Amino acid sequence: MKYFFLKRCYSYLAFFFAFTVLFANTGFAQQKIEVRKVAQKPFSPDPTFTLLPLPNTVKDNFFNGKTSENIVVNPNYWTWGLSVIKWSDGKYHAFYSRWKYETGFNAWLTDCEIVHGVSDKPEGPYHFVNVILESRNQLGWESATAHNPYICVANDKLNLYYISTDLKTIYHENEDQYPISKWISDHWDIARNSQRIGLATASNPSGPFIRKARPVVEPQEGIFKTIAVNPAVAFINNQFTIIVKGDDVKHDKTYRIQVVGNSKNAEGPFEFEKTPVYKDAQTEDATIWYDKIKTRFYMVCHQLGQRQLLLLTSKDSRQWMPAENPVFTLKDIKLENGEIWKPERMERPFVLTNEQGQPIMLYVAIKDKGVSGNIAIPIKTTN
Repeated sequence: MKYFFLKRCYSYLAFFFAFTVLFANTGFAQQKIEVRKVAQKPFSPDPTFTLLPLPNTVKDNFFNGKTSENIVVNPNYWTWGLSVIKWSDGKYHAFYSRWKYETGFNAWLTDCEIVHGVSDKPEGPYHFVNVILESRNQLGWESATAHNPYICVANDKLNLYYISTDLKTIYHENEDQYPISKWISDHWDIARNSQRIGLATASNPSGPFIRKARPVVEPQEGIFKTIAVNPAVAFINNQFTIIVKGDDVKHDKTYRIQVVGNSKNAEGPFEFEKTPVYKDAQTEDATIWYDKIKTRFYMVCHQLGQRQLLLLTSKDSRQWMPAENPVFTLKDIKLENGEIWKPERMERPFVLTNEQGQPIMLYVAIKDKGVSGNIAIPIKTTN
């Protein structure tokens, strides 16, 4: 009897021990799950962008003035600011600025023209095709220069935005002549402050491009003053969204800001927001795109005085904020051999996207050791 009693006690003890262990383990597992939930990072709406290294030959080709993959350069011209589309012919068409080398780098304000190149691949090489807009236009408002092109396709029409100087009411040396380059150089501030945004349209990348009779963006009272330059344009949901640079009305001295506007028409009028897209620093040279997967607008711009390109985002195209990682890239170029190339200037970013609005290529204008050109850098986008 005693034997059966002890056996039953041992059974109860074994059951109690097993139950205790099971309960403890279950509680521990629950505790671990709860810890994991607390430690989990919140969901980020922004993709991440990684710029891929370029072939080692890119740097040598740049300084040797040799156009090749990833480079648009010409030893006879200063080259700047490239904007690209993929057209219905399956090819990539680039529009960029150039002016004769002997005129000097600052002649972008006096003697620049916009030209067209074509390539089978987004990285190039882009082969010169033709001049799209000459630097002088006798019949239009543009007194001198055609600079900083930005291409936007809407309803099978090419809309080429650019900047020029509206000096015809100021320059009176001879009503039948354009302002000569020396006059503009001697009156730099007047010429600088007469810059406006123009629009030329075409049905084919090679043109002809027909210029509008008047500027499509001028300074807006109470919002930005003096200049209207460096347009970036996207056509989304039958609406044109434009980002422009002007001088801040709140500053007596020159303080560069960017402002966003919207219109149903390519030529405007644009309704501009009253506050800059970014308030914490001077910015310029925006590029804009719409990500169909994230259903958000993104823009990258040049932040003056900083060795970085800034990344901003917007849900509605009107109110902008820095992305979760606001540094899109440093103003450096990585080569496959591990070298970090730090050009003296790296500006005019332009982002080319795929059909879903995801970036695939970054184009930047660089100037280094007396040479300027456009560089194409592949982008890896991770959602």
